[in-house]
Amino acid sequence: MMTCRECGQNLPNEAFERYPTGTYRRVCRQCKYLLYGIEAKRRWRLRQLATAMHP
Repeated sequence: MMTCRECGQNLPNEAFERYPTGTYRRVCRQCKYLLYGIEAKRRWRLRQLATAMHP
């Protein structure tokens, strides 16, 4: 069991990403998606809109 730094929940180790070195990321997979995935999609969409407006 580990505690997520972002949401503070105690979760099993399987809820965390494991690095090749054997250590675990301290942010659970769900929070990682919210922190990095959604923001990356937003930036991508803004770039697409900017390109469409100024070809």
